[in-house]
Amino acid sequence: MLLGNTSLAENLLHSSYKGAAKVDPDTPNLTSLNVRMSHQAIEAPEGLVKESMDLPGVRAARSMIAPTPKAAILEDDNHHRVVILSASEEGQIHAQVLEDLDFSQKIPFIAACADQRGCAFNRQPVTGGLACVAICVQQALDPEHEVAP
Repeated sequence: MLLGNTSLAENLLHSSYKGAAKVDPDTPNLTSLNVRMSHQAIEAPEGLVKESMDLPGVRAARSMIAPTPKAAILEDDNHHRVVILSASEEGQIHAQVLEDLDFSQKIPFIAACADQRGCAFNRQPVTGGLACVAICVQQALDPEHEVAP
C-alpha cells in the first residue's frame, strides 16, 4: 500500500529529526547542533572553510582543574561540521565556519551571550571557557532561537 512513498520513508530514515523531517541529508540540521571539545588544536582544510574570523570581545577562561580545551566542534547528529572554534592562550576565540551562514551577523549575539554567561571568567572544566562560548554559538545558529543584537 505504501509503495509510492518509498523516497519519503528513506528521507525520514536518513534525516536528523527534531520536530520535522530534514529533506536534504547533506545540509546540517542547525536546530540540533552538538558540541564536541578537543584538547588538540583543529584546523579545517582550507578548501572547506567558508569564513575564518576572530570573535572580537569574546573571551574564554582557561580551566584551573582539568586541561583546557583548545577547540570546540559544532556539528549535527550526522557529524556534518558547521563551525570549529579555537581559543588562544590569552582566551581569544577564532571561528572557522564550514557552511554558508551569515556568521558575522551573529557575533553581537554571541558576544552578549558570552558576557552574560561569564565565559571569560567561568573556569568549570565542562561548561566554562571555550565550552561556554560554544553554547552561545550553538544558540546563535539555532533557527528556532530568536537572535536579536
